Amino acid sequence: MFSPRTPATRARSSPYTSTGMTPRSQNKRGSNLFTPKGRQSSFTQKSQPNRSLHTSQLIQESEGYRIEGFGTPLPVLITEALTLADKHTEITVKIDPSGWAWLVGGRKLFVWRYKGGHNARTVFCKELTLPPSDLAHNAERVCVIPSVSDRQSASCIAVSPEGIVRYWPNIAYEGSSTEISAELRGDECASVVNFEPFGCLLATTTSSLVLLSPVSGQNTLTCHPLKGSQGMFSGIGRRMSSFIFGASTLQPSGAPLQAIVCGRCEEEEDERPFYVLSGTQFQKWNISHPLTEKLFYQIDVERMFREFLSKKVWNQDSRQLPQLKTWLLDMQSTQQGVVFLGAGVNMDVDLTVHFGLAFLDTDINGTPSELESLMILDYQDVYSEDFEYSLQKYRLLLADPNTTTAYVYNREHILFIPGPPSDVINLQPPGGHILGAGSSDGVGVFFSASTGLFSINTPQRQEVSIMEEPSQDMTTADMSVLTASHAKIQELSMSEDRTARLKSAFIATMRGNIAAAQSTIDDLFPVDEVTTDLDHTVVSLDRDLVDDYPASDPRWAESRQDSTSSTTSFIIINQLNDKLRAHEYVINFLRKMNLWGKLKQVTIRDGRMLTRHVMCEHAEKLQAAIALRQLHGEFSGIVDAAIKKVLERRMDVTVSHNLTPQDIFYREVSRIQEIVGSLLEYQEEVLLADVTPTEILNVIMSINTILEEMLPKALQYRQSRASLYESDAPEGEVPEYVPWTSTGGDHGIRTLLLKQFNKTVEEVIPEVHDSEGLEKTYRQLASLADLVLDGYVSQLDSLKENSSRQQHYSELQRRFEQDRQLLITPLMEGKQLELAASLAEKYYDFEILIQLCELSDNTERIEKYLRQFSDRGFANYLYTWYMKEGKRGKLLALPVSQQRELGKFLQKEDIKTLSWLHNIQTDNYAKAHTTLLELAKMEQASLSKKKTLLSLSKLAGVAADPDNGDIDSNILDINEEQELIAHQQQLPTLVIENLRMEPDNMAVLSPVQLIELYISGTNIDATEYDFKKALDLLQYIDKTDPTVEYESLRMHIWAQSILRDSWQQDEAVDVMEAIMNTVFFKTVDLAYKEGVDVKTFMPGLKSIFDCDELGDLKDEANFRYLIQAGYEHIGQVL
Repeated sequence: MFSPRTPATRARSSPYTSTGMTPRSQNKRGSNLFTPKGRQSSFTQKSQPNRSLHTSQLIQESEGYRIEGFGTPLPVLITEALTLADKHTEITVKIDPSGWAWLVGGRKLFVWRYKGGHNARTVFCKELTLPPSDLAHNAERVCVIPSVSDRQSASCIAVSPEGIVRYWPNIAYEGSSTEISAELRGDECASVVNFEPFGCLLATTTSSLVLLSPVSGQNTLTCHPLKGSQGMFSGIGRRMSSFIFGASTLQPSGAPLQAIVCGRCEEEEDERPFYVLSGTQFQKWNISHPLTEKLFYQIDVERMFREFLSKKVWNQDSRQLPQLKTWLLDMQSTQQGVVFLGAGVNMDVDLTVHFGLAFLDTDINGTPSELESLMILDYQDVYSEDFEYSLQKYRLLLADPNTTTAYVYNREHILFIPGPPSDVINLQPPGGHILGAGSSDGVGVFFSASTGLFSINTPQRQEVSIMEEPSQDMTTADMSVLTASHAKIQELSMSEDRTARLKSAFIATMRGNIAAAQSTIDDLFPVDEVTTDLDHTVVSLDRDLVDDYPASDPRWAESRQDSTSSTTSFIIINQLNDKLRAHEYVINFLRKMNLWGKLKQVTIRDGRMLTRHVMCEHAEKLQAAIALRQLHGEFSGIVDAAIKKVLERRMDVTVSHNLTPQDIFYREVSRIQEIVGSLLEYQEEVLLADVTPTEILNVIMSINTILEEMLPKALQYRQSRASLYESDAPEGEVPEYVPWTSTGGDHGIRTLLLKQFNKTVEEVIPEVHDSEGLEKTYRQLASLADLVLDGYVSQLDSLKENSSRQQHYSELQRRFEQDRQLLITPLMEGKQLELAASLAEKYYDFEILIQLCELSDNTERIEKYLRQFSDRGFANYLYTWYMKEGKRGKLLALPVSQQRELGKFLQKEDIKTLSWLHNIQTDNYAKAHTTLLELAKMEQASLSKKKTLLSLSKLAGVAADPDNGDIDSNILDINEEQELIAHQQQLPTLVIENLRMEPDNMAVLSPVQLIELYISGTNIDATEYDFKKALDLLQYIDKTDPTVEYESLRMHIWAQSILRDSWQQDEAVDVMEAIMNTVFFKTVDLAYKEGVDVKTFMPGLKSIFDCDELGDLKDEANFRYLIQAGYEHIGQVL
C-alpha cells in the first residue's frame, strides 16, 4: 500500500524503507556493524524501539493500535501552566526526537526533557520568557538545540512573530540570553527549525528564509537571509526568458508557507539539504560550508499531485476535470526524499474529499518531473463552504523515515496508518485536543492537556506471542525462552519439583500446546484446594528465569542444571533484555492460564509481600541491571572494582577461569542490589587513600551518576506498570510494601543512599566552585533525595489503610518527615530553589514551600500552592505557620478566595484574636462584634486590652445590621463590663501600689476581688465611698454562682465597714453626731443621698448582731446601743 509502482524509468521501493540505498549509504554500511546505530538499523523492520527510557502506561489498545503514556512524568511547571492557563491563552507544544519538548503559553516558554538521561528521576524543566510581541507566540517559532556533550543541557532560539530573536546559549541560565532582530521587514515569522550543524532556519509566512547561526564562543548569533545561488552562470535561463516572455521569478513572491523540513545530514559531508513547500511550489535548497546556500530547483508540485490524483481516483487526465480542486497541506522528509499530505475533491462527481500521501524522490539527479507514487488513504471527508479552513489544520507526522508508520492529525482527530496493507485507523485523542506532536525512537508522540505525552503504535509483539498465536511468526529473540527439547519438557512435567513442572507448562504454552499446559496446571493447583504453593512456585519460576544461565554459552556448561534457558545470547546486555522478555512472557502465561488473579502473598526479606510486587521487583532489577551494564564501559574501573567486592562477599560463588566476574555478576540479577554497598565501600577506600581532591570528586560524582541512572530505571518501570502489578485484595489486607530500593538496616539501599547524599554534601559541595559543576552536583543530590523519598511514600501508602499497624505508620511518617527536611534543606542552602521546590511539591513539604516563598517574597506562588494543595491541608498549614512566625499581617492579606477557609481557621480558641479582623475585612460586622465580645470576656491578662476589645465590639455592633436583636442585648452586656472596668480603674492609688501593679498594665480582676481590695486592710484610707463602690459591685455577682455566697459577701462588706470604727461613746460628743461619724452610717447616708432604698440597702439588726466576723464587738453594750440608736433615727427620717 505504501510502495506502489509508477510508470517511471526505474522501479523504486517504498520511500519509507531503507532497501533502496544510495551508493553513499552502501559504502558506510560496513563500518556500522558493531555500533549502536548499526544494530538499531538492522532490526528496523522487525523490532519495536527500545522503550526502556520511557514510561509506558497503557491508555487504550485494540487489534490495530496501542496508545500508551510516553516519556518521563510531566514536570510540575508544565502541569501548572496547563492548569492555570485561561481559556484565551493559546497553548502549543513541540516534541523533538532528541528527547526535548517545549510548551508555549502567552510569553512563557517551558522547556523540559521528556526522555530520561542520567538524571531521569528529576526531570529537567526550565521556564523562560519569550520576546515581547503584540501577536500570540507559538511553539513552532521556538527551536531547542541539544548539547552534543551533555544530554541534560541545550541552547534555545525563540523568535517573536515580528522577528525579534532571543537566544539562550544554555537554557539552564535564563539571564544569559541575548536579543537581535531578524530584519523581517514586515513579514511574520511562521516557523523555526533545527538545521544543525549550521544553526536554525527561520521561515516567514510569505516563505522568506533566514539562517540563524550561533557564533562559536560568543553569546550571540548571526542572521543570514537566504537567496538563490548568485554564481556567474546562475539564472541565465531565467534572464533570457524574461527578455523574451516577460518577467518570471524562480522563487514565489509572497506565497504562503505550507511547510519546511530538513533533509538528512551525512556525517562525512559538510552540507545539508532542506525543502520548502510554498503555495503550490516545492523547493530544494542546500547549505554547505562556509555558509553557502544554493537553490537547486523549484517545481509545481501541486500540478503533479493533481495529475496523479485524477488518474488514481477518477482514472482521467487532470485537464479533463475543470472542477477538480486540490490542496497540499503538509510535508515530511523520508529516506529518499519527501512525502506530501494532499487532498482533493471533484465537484463534477460529488463532494467527497479524498486524502493521499504523495512521494517525491529528491535524491535523483536533476529536477523531478513527476511524483514517485501516490497512496490514497482509506479516509474521506465531505466538502462544504467552511471546509477549507478546517482542512488547513491537518498535519502529517512521519515518525521514522525508515518505517511504514504515518499519522495524519488535527486538534480533534488522529488518523493512524500502521503500514501496508493496514487500513487507516481514525482515533479520538485521549485527554482532549492535540496541542502538539513529534516523534521519538520511531514512534509518533502527541501531547494533550490532561494526558500529557502519549504514543500511538502497533501492538507489541511480545504481548501477542503468548496470548494469541505463540507458535507462529516469532522472532529469534522471542524464541530464546523456548530453548528446551520436547524430551526435556516431558522430563520437567514429570519432575517432583513444582517449579520445574510449572516451567514445563510455561514452555508448552509458549509453543502453543495449551492443552498440555492446562493439564499440568490442573495437577499442580487443583481448583478445590486452598494452598500457598502457587505463590511460592510462581516466584521461584520467575526468579529462576531472571537468574538463568545463558543456554548457548559453552563457558556455563558446568553450571547449568538443565537445558532450558531464558536466553541464548552470548552478550550480557542481550541476555538481560532476553530475561526481561521472558519475565513478561511469564506474566502473560499466568494471565492466560487464570493464575494471575489467584496470586496472594509470599515471605521475602523477613516479611510478607504481595506476590505481584515480588515479580515486579524481578523486572525492576532487570531494568537496573540493564542500566548498569550500559554505564559499565563509561565507568569500568569503578564498576569492575565493585563487582569484585560483591563476588568476594558471596561465599557460594567461585570465579571460573573461563568466566569473567562480569559474567557471573550480571547472571544473578536477583542480587543486583549488592552492587550499591560495594560501590560505596570502594568509595570509602578511595577517600582513605592518598589521592588528590579532584580524584575524590570524580569518584563520588561518578558513583552518583551510576546510582541515579540505575535505580531510577527500576522506579520508572514500577510506576509505568503499576496497574499491571497492583493487587485486587482489600486495602486493609495488603501487607507492608518495602521496595528493594528502600530497604533499611545497615546495608539497606535507603540507608546507603542517605549515606551517599551526606557524603556528597560534605565532600563535594565545599570543593566545587564553578557554577556548572555545582549545578550538576545539586542535580545529583536532588536525584538521590528523590529516590529515598519515593521509597518512603510507597511504604507509607501500603500502611495507610492497615489499622493494626498505625503505630508503625506514625513512626515511619515521622522518619519520612525528618529525612525529607534533611534532604531538601541542603538544596535551599545552596540556593537551588527550583530543585528544592520541585521535591517539596512532590513530597508535600509545606514548611519548605512556605520558606521558599518567603525568601523570594512570592505571593503568587503562595496563591498557586493554596489552589494546588487545597485538598491536602496546605491552607491550615500556612495559617499556622504565619501565626507561629508572628506574620499576622500576611495572614490577613491572603486573597479573597481564601477568606472562607481562613475564617474557619481563625475560629480556633487559641487564635480567635485575629478572627475579628478577618470579619471586618469581609464586612461581617455582626460576627466581628460577637467575636470581640467573646474575646473581651475571656481576657484576663490585661485590663486595657479588655477595655479596647469591648469598645471595638460596641463599634462593630453599631456598624452591623440594626435588625439583629442579639446585638442590643450584647450592647447591654458591654456596658456592664465597661462599668466593671471603671470600678477597677477607680481603685485607690495606694491599693494599686501595695499590690505592685501598674495602673496602665493591670490584670483583669473579678468583682469579688475588687470588693476585697476596696474594703480590705490594704485600703488603709477607705471611706464610705469605697464601701459604697464595694456594695455597688454586688450587682455584677451572679447570685446563682455556687462558688459565691452572695449574702455572706454582702454582710462581709458591712462588717468591714463597722470594724473601721471603735464604737466607743465619748460623753462630750452628741450621740447622733458620734453615730453619723462612723463609716457604716456614712455609707448608709451616701446611699440615701444617691436615691437608694435604704431599707433594703441596709443589713438587718439581727444580721449584724449574729455576724461572727464582728467578734466580741457584736456583744458590747455600747456598740449595740449606738447601732440601735442609728437605726431608730433612720427609721424616723424615713
